[in-house]
Amino acid sequence: MAKNVLDMIFWHPEMDIKLSKITYVHRGSKGNLKTIKGDRINRLERGFLILDEDTQIPYHRIIKIQYKDKLLWNK
Repeated sequence: MAKNVLDMIFWHPEMDIKLSKITYVHRGSKGNLKTIKGDRINRLERGFLILDEDTQIPYHRIIKIQYKDKLLWNK
């Protein structure tokens, strides 16, 4: 599950969320996908990833999580 992988990156003492990239379904974007860098992540909540401008991304829309250009999770 995407939340578990994001929790691991967020809380692991040897990992930095800023080095991650998250791709998610974003209707209206080119190809209906959007990728954000981890430095935009403000916090992780129960059902949503919260970005710096309080944008909420539901975990079920996340399709890919990368860390240092290595694929960690793919839906």
